Formats: sequence, C-alpha cells, structure tokens
Amino acid sequence: MQTLSNSSVSSFAFMSDEELLPLLKEQNGQVIFKELFQRHYHLLCYKVYALVQCEHSAEEIVSDVFVKVWKNRAQLTVNTKLKYYLSTAVRNQSIDYLRKQNRERSFKAEIDRDYECDYASPHERIVGEELSQKVEAAIESLPPKGRHIFRLSRDQGLKYREIAEKLNISIKTVETHMRRSLIHLRSCILIQGI
Repeated sequence: MQTLSNSSVSSFAFMSDEELLPLLKEQNGQVIFKELFQRHYHLLCYKVYALVQCEHSAEEIVSDVFVKVWKNRAQLTVNTKLKYYLSTAVRNQSIDYLRKQNRERSFKAEIDRDYECDYASPHERIVGEELSQKVEAAIESLPPKGRHIFRLSRDQGLKYREIAEKLNISIKTVETHMRRSLIHLRSCILIQGI
C-alpha cells in the first residue's frame, strides 16, 4: 500500500478514485478525503437537486453521505467505481428524504381536509365545529415559533424555503419545527380522539 508523504500530495490529482480510496485509512486520510470530496461534491449536489428540488436539502444529503464515508472509512468496501457508489448512496438518501417529506405533507393535508370540510346537516356542522375547535386548540398549544411556522405553511401555503427566507432562518430549522409540530398535533389528535 502506498504511504502518504508531503511530496505525494500534489500527485493525488492524477490518481484515480480507486487508487485513492484505500489511502483514506492512512494517517493523513483527510487529504485524500478532501480530494475525493472536491471531485464529486458539486455533481452529486446537482443530481440530488434534480430529485428533491431544494438546493439546501441537496447539499445536506450529499454532505451526509460524505460524512458517512469518512466515519466508515476503515470498514468501507466499494465494489464498483466510487462515483457509482456515491451516486447510489445519494439517490437512496434522496428517496428517504422524499418519503419523509411526503409523509409530512400527507398528514398536513389530512388535517387540512378534516379542518376545512363542508358539513351538510346541522349535527355534522356542530361536530365539524367541535373538531375545528379541537384542531385549533392543538395548534395553539404549539410553541410560539413552531405555531408561527406551521401557520405560514398551512394558512398561507408558503413552502419551507419561502418560510426560511421570510424568517431569516435555515430551511433545516423550518423542517425541524414542522416535523415537531406535526408530531405534536398527531399526538393531540390521538389523545383527544379526533
């Protein structure tokens, strides 16, 4: 196995991914990691963005994959070209991200549908109003920032990116608040039997 030295640092640019990969386990593996990161990061972000349509999330997904590569470098086994391995890893992570987003949207749509139903009979209207009051009480029981973000998303129909820009916070912060809000509302609904 090739050992790292200061004179070999400049030659990394001329080495293939497959030649560099075993060197990740060496003492100066971070130099190799940086080279591999620089080679693949932007193209992977572009591919992920095509799937998730959110620049911030695409960058996070690709960064997460590289963090996993770094953390597992001692046991890392790549049976194909590194670019295919990384493409598969970011695609799988993107699919997980989209599934999570879809679950959150489905739950939000379910709450909205129940909340905005038109009721035909007086009895159904009363039940509907009671349901609306319970849902509204559950929303009001959210922490102030989470409630504000939830209302911007639900009432004003803003996307996470738009909320982040409006409140000058990261998209990840918006996602975290929405996830916590939806979990809280789901538990309130289950407890109250809505």
